[in-house]
Amino acid sequence: MQLTFHGHACVSLNLPDGRPDGRPDGAGTLVIDPGSFSDSVTALTGARAVLITHDHFDHVDAPAVVDHLTAAPDAQVWATGPAASALREAGAPAERVHEVTPGLVFDVAGARVTVGGGDHALIHAEIPRAVNVTYLVEVDGGSVYHPGDSFDVPAALPDGGLDVLLVPVSAPWLKTGEFIDFARSVPTRVVVPIHDVFLSEIGHGGVSRWLDTARLGGDYTYTRLAVGESLTV
Repeated sequence: MQLTFHGHACVSLNLPDGRPDGRPDGAGTLVIDPGSFSDSVTALTGARAVLITHDHFDHVDAPAVVDHLTAAPDAQVWATGPAASALREAGAPAERVHEVTPGLVFDVAGARVTVGGGDHALIHAEIPRAVNVTYLVEVDGGSVYHPGDSFDVPAALPDGGLDVLLVPVSAPWLKTGEFIDFARSVPTRVVVPIHDVFLSEIGHGGVSRWLDTARLGGDYTYTRLAVGESLTV
């Protein structure tokens, strides 16, 4: 499969040719967190499945998702309870918006999805924590893990570890040591930074130095993707 970065916290996964359902190229696209800081319209084009980690606007662009559901009658959404409610209030068809909780495992568009997590990372003791889930997506032996706004590790890993770990690198709720420890704590082949809209190029340079395995150890390849850029999983 191919992973494409669409800005901030949004990625899409395209299934490889020859999948069992025999659908044409692009019909198996799965999108995670198409938010308002992302190129959500491009990300959603051709998507059969949309996964939402939580209800913050930078992770779910409700009007764009509703428009996509209207235009694509076979598309469906999986989201936390608050995010699902927000989408229904915005006009999403209720029967195509499914609520998820940690521990749920389901199959969609040729992928196996395992839901984890539970809580958004702490911003401040006086700010309520949002419901935040994580998604482990596995397709044809390849695996991608999206933690949403958390550093929750997967409850279980595929044999041999992950292929791609998506790592938040800039937010009001994190500090540098946390994303370093997260990247080092989850066995993975590739680390891709996300949640980066707050960073300048200078900031990205700092992140790449801190996550460089030559500096602090770890056994992965650090791969920053530009908006619209892809890698093969």
